[in-house]
Amino acid sequence: MRQFLKRARISAFFVTAVFLISLANLFVPGAAWAGDSAEAFMSATFGLSADRTQRRMENSGAIVLSPLRDGRLTMRGAFENRSAIFIFGFHNRRGLNHKSVYIASSGNADLDRALYEAFRGAYNVRFGNTDERAIPHRRVRGRLTFQNSWTPNRDTVIMLSYDPEITNRFPGDSPSDRPIRLIYNYTRWTR
Repeated sequence: MRQFLKRARISAFFVTAVFLISLANLFVPGAAWAGDSAEAFMSATFGLSADRTQRRMENSGAIVLSPLRDGRLTMRGAFENRSAIFIFGFHNRRGLNHKSVYIASSGNADLDRALYEAFRGAYNVRFGNTDERAIPHRRVRGRLTFQNSWTPNRDTVIMLSYDPEITNRFPGDSPSDRPIRLIYNYTRWTR
């Protein structure tokens, strides 16, 4: 029974992912998925060197915004066919220990919310349900950010957040201009 439930969760995760790609394809006809860095980002494993991470992302169409400095690499590319900023953090000896993607608004609040909900649903299926929390914004009084977090194992924390107030904002090169944020932290080497 346990194996059946595990397989059902994995199947539901992939069905949700296919739905998400299909949904994006409806609103972006003729999308060039070859230039999308989502797969390269998601498959970058903890411990990967900075050079290999950068090459993997460049091969998927991303470009360097800020070269590796103080263990941090910033790149710009596309994620699910939307403009995105990627930030990678590296342990000085052990490699990749943090990765995050900041996804730009589509210009439509309903589409942004749908993408966020699709991510949230897929992660709930894969890692177990979590409660969405409304967190007050650090700098703007009265503004809320919706946040979810999962701990798939004792060393990894995944955070997904959505800021509906910055939907429709023209995306610059700042992560704070982007309403959807997905962050992976690997804490094993920091303990």
